[in-house]
Amino acid sequence: MTSDLTLRLKYLCGRYWRLLVPALVVVSALAFAGAAAGVTPDAQPQQATVETDSMTVETTLSTEATVTGNTTLYEQNETLTNVPVYLRSATPKVRLIAVTTTPSDRTVSVTQQIVLRLSATRDGDAFWRDSRILATDSTDVTSGSTRTTATLDVQQLARDRLAEVRTETGGVGTVRVEVEAISVYQTDTYHGRTSAVTPLRVTERAYELETPQRDQQTNVTTEQRAAAGGTSGTGPLRVLNGATLGDLGTGLGGFVALGLAALVWLTSKRIGDFDSFRRHYERVRYAEWISRGSVPATGRHARVPVETLVDLVDIAIDSEKRVIYDVSKGIYAVVDGNLMYEFREGNDRGMNEFGFTPITELTKSFGTEKPSPNDDAETAVDTDLWLDEDTESPDRDSEASPDAGS
Repeated sequence: MTSDLTLRLKYLCGRYWRLLVPALVVVSALAFAGAAAGVTPDAQPQQATVETDSMTVETTLSTEATVTGNTTLYEQNETLTNVPVYLRSATPKVRLIAVTTTPSDRTVSVTQQIVLRLSATRDGDAFWRDSRILATDSTDVTSGSTRTTATLDVQQLARDRLAEVRTETGGVGTVRVEVEAISVYQTDTYHGRTSAVTPLRVTERAYELETPQRDQQTNVTTEQRAAAGGTSGTGPLRVLNGATLGDLGTGLGGFVALGLAALVWLTSKRIGDFDSFRRHYERVRYAEWISRGSVPATGRHARVPVETLVDLVDIAIDSEKRVIYDVSKGIYAVVDGNLMYEFREGNDRGMNEFGFTPITELTKSFGTEKPSPNDDAETAVDTDLWLDEDTESPDRDSEASPDAGS
């Protein structure tokens, strides 16, 4: 077991032990109860589950884009299919393709949709969601498959809606985009739903979709029939002192669950101060995004306090920057234009309800530094936080000018 995996397991035990320990104890108790209930001296007739009918429905989400922009990498009008990265300048629009396959021996009613979803999250929990249906089709499938397509203008999405949401949320959370293909099917016997989803990541020059994505649902009709060959004493599963081998395995599983519960509890107690351990874990986990350096004490940068180191790393990833760690000051920072997002060690629990350090704390941390002209314009500058660097904004020049901060 590697050191990284060990550290990850210790973190999970320390964070979730209050849930894991009771759950494992309950599982252990149920396993012991099941094993005890299975102990019987009487040989019982064996029952076999027989499958009488089944139907499988599968939905696949894929992508393709036609080269329409100026580029030397591809031929004009060339079609790219399910590539890991699409260049925004070469393929500003992408086609989303949803295909649902059904059995060809029956008629299946299928309603298929392609949906664009946006959300804003903080610490993994969403505080805002929005969705838009890009395409929808309803049909009775007799040939075995149905296809739905939609065209998404990624350039327009980045300039308009995505930029607007990122401006509204600012540094409070992380904006995420997903594309989902949903199929709802029904026959005289079965009904169900399949869903294939992929994240959409838009960067300065490109966008990424992880396709193809697939989801499958199988509906089965079964019935119980007496197995040929006799009882539990003479069938393939033998009786050992009144308990089947399956019952013994269930009892062993109970001991394993109980042992895991004890291990999780002991690990959490050995960690001690979980907040300190969590900060150590985050530094190790995100080490590849962090470089040591010197953070300026004053200057042209408007400072934006960030609640946790994880949030700061998310900002660095989204803006394709590095996190700078000033050892002498205990400050982690990401510099993006005239903004400096910073996280101070020991202050990750001293934020107000909006995720910012109280004004008194900021005064103490900055000492007697004189505010720069850009400090007054911090709110105005923050509106460009989530815009891609190659996205033109009519307000960008005005925000960077001296008049914007006055």
